[in-house]
Amino acid sequence: MALLAALSLLAYLGAGALAKERLGLHLQRQVVLRALQLGQPLLEGERSVRRLHQEWQLRASQPVPADLRERFARLFARGDDGVWRLRPEQVDAQWRPTFYLQHGQSGPDDDMRWRALLSHQLLSERGPALVPPHFSAYVDFVERGLMVYSRGIDWGRGATPQTNNFDYPTMQGSDPARNPQRRLFWTPVYYDGEAKAWMVSVIQPLDWQGRWVGTVGHDLALDTLLRSVSERVEPGFTVMVFNPEGALIAHPALAERIAKAQGQLERAQSGDPQVQEAWTLMRLHLGKEEGLALSEDGERLVAWARMPGPGWWAVEVADVALINRTALRQFSPYIALCGLVALALGLWLQRRLVRSRVQKPLEGLGEAIATLRSGRLPLPIGPIGSAGWQGEGELARIGTAFDQMTLELGQRRAQDAAHAEALQREVQTRQQAEADLRALNESLERRIEERTLALRELNEGLQRSLLQLQAAQQELVQKETLAGLGALVAGVAHELNTPLGNALLAGTTAQEISRALQEELTRGRARRSEVLQLGEKLQSALELIGGALQRSVELVRGFKQVAVDRASLQRRRFLLHEVTQEVVGLFALAHKRQAYRFEVDLPDDVALDSHPGAYGQVLTNLLQNAVVHGFEGRSEGLVRIHLLRRSAARIELEVADDGRGIAPEHLGSVFKPFFTTRMGQGGSGLGLHIVYSLVTGALGGRIEVTSEVGKGCRFRLDLPLVAPEELSAGDAEPAPAPSADSPAR
Repeated sequence: MALLAALSLLAYLGAGALAKERLGLHLQRQVVLRALQLGQPLLEGERSVRRLHQEWQLRASQPVPADLRERFARLFARGDDGVWRLRPEQVDAQWRPTFYLQHGQSGPDDDMRWRALLSHQLLSERGPALVPPHFSAYVDFVERGLMVYSRGIDWGRGATPQTNNFDYPTMQGSDPARNPQRRLFWTPVYYDGEAKAWMVSVIQPLDWQGRWVGTVGHDLALDTLLRSVSERVEPGFTVMVFNPEGALIAHPALAERIAKAQGQLERAQSGDPQVQEAWTLMRLHLGKEEGLALSEDGERLVAWARMPGPGWWAVEVADVALINRTALRQFSPYIALCGLVALALGLWLQRRLVRSRVQKPLEGLGEAIATLRSGRLPLPIGPIGSAGWQGEGELARIGTAFDQMTLELGQRRAQDAAHAEALQREVQTRQQAEADLRALNESLERRIEERTLALRELNEGLQRSLLQLQAAQQELVQKETLAGLGALVAGVAHELNTPLGNALLAGTTAQEISRALQEELTRGRARRSEVLQLGEKLQSALELIGGALQRSVELVRGFKQVAVDRASLQRRRFLLHEVTQEVVGLFALAHKRQAYRFEVDLPDDVALDSHPGAYGQVLTNLLQNAVVHGFEGRSEGLVRIHLLRRSAARIELEVADDGRGIAPEHLGSVFKPFFTTRMGQGGSGLGLHIVYSLVTGALGGRIEVTSEVGKGCRFRLDLPLVAPEELSAGDAEPAPAPSADSPAR
């Protein structure tokens, strides 16, 4: 009996050791399967983000549409609070993404418009097929904006001027300073208040045209993972999930403490020695993707495997005492029976039982795991499966749990296939819609081309009419200039009458004195006193002739210089005071019958390298404007020309009169061609227009006018000391508007 008891004990210990070895192998394989199951949605999230990023880059490489701004304006608008959102009529949170952008008063530039437009199009097409299984799909923008599709949630409506996605881990982890390799990464676990669920995000940095512009990402809800950790776990087994730094992500007994720790509970704060023990055993084997270890006291088996995706660890801890009790409960009746029959038969039967109840089911489990890892779904291995796991023991429950996990994995794959098929149908529908839209666009483009051709012909006709109008205007300007020269000729001719008449009278007198002197000398009776008297008279007559002729020469020389300068735009260096005096002097001659006064207060040393003819024409027209308009109905008046300021490169003159001024409603139009208040009374409307054209054209300066009714008019000329080489009419500045506080005549 003692020997039989000893042999039975040895058989029991051997069966326990074999069961422990086989169950340890099963535990390791089961945690590998659990890691695959828990990580499958995370792995799909990575693949989806990469596909979404690749499609975004492909679309961004297409040419920017010519009507980009119109398309953007049809979709987006700036709200009263300064936040850019989708227009209310464009919001459809069930089937399209929503949007917000913090971009200030100026709004986005064309680069930002293009990225927002293509992101909206991409998420409109792909979002409904990606959400679910993912909670959301989105594109972040470095301009503090977000384009996101999460079915039924309008993220744009909830955005405020203080909303700032730039401080989120999704953007911080994409910063080139933190992620120079531009790698895909996972955020820490966080609680989403909008979805009221624990989340984790997978992010791909988004670079375009050599710079960082944002991110592409998914938010994934962790409810399924957390439920899988807490449900269907047998007594004596504990399942937990660690992040790569060793913080707890999931634990069936510490869910509340993990939630209070914002989804990542440090091991030292868990209060569970098994947590620290499991991580310590893993740290000794972290070079392996999966492993199995026995605790130092031999009471627990720890199995772990790395999950795909963010690199988390799935860990299962099994109580060795439970394994021993299981072995005792399943094998002790057979050991006692074999001890009574025969030691040899008992040992053989024990081996058969271990093989049939432990080894064979575990081998079936191993084959099923290998089949699953190859991408195919295995047949059921539970109580009604092919592996023959009979009864309701621990192994049968493990087989049932394995079959349940396999079934869930198959259902998820079927859902993924259905989503992919739905996405394909959606893409085909969108492609057909795009083809119809392209056909419509081509029809519209043909209509636009026809309208453009008609407008081009109309524009050519208008241009021909404009050229004819410009030619007529130039002819009127030339006539106006010649008319000014004619007035000068009349004045000079009238002024020459006096000195030339005096010279003629003095010449006649000199001839008579000369004949009288000759007769006296011929007779030989001339007295010395008479000869001297006749000589003095002759000398006075000759001096009078010389003075009159000198005055005539000066008048002719001044008129000649002014006429030559006026008839052409010849450039030369001249003294400002000298040319001004010549122009004012000749103008005064033409109006010497009126009691008008013309004062010139200019320094003698101001020299210009410019066009004296253009400058003289400007002065003449301003003086003529003062006489004709300012002094109308008056017999006296004062025009003063003086220097306001002077610098190394420019001078500023003022031509001011004390006339009646310009009416306020006319002040803004005085420089326009053909504008006159004397239409039909001799006014052409070109005088001040010629002034403006010459000042801003040949002279390269600026002119402005101020006036107050009844107090005269002031024209300020800002001229460079050196005129520009060439200045076409198109380069001239527009006529300056008078100051608002200066009424006009």
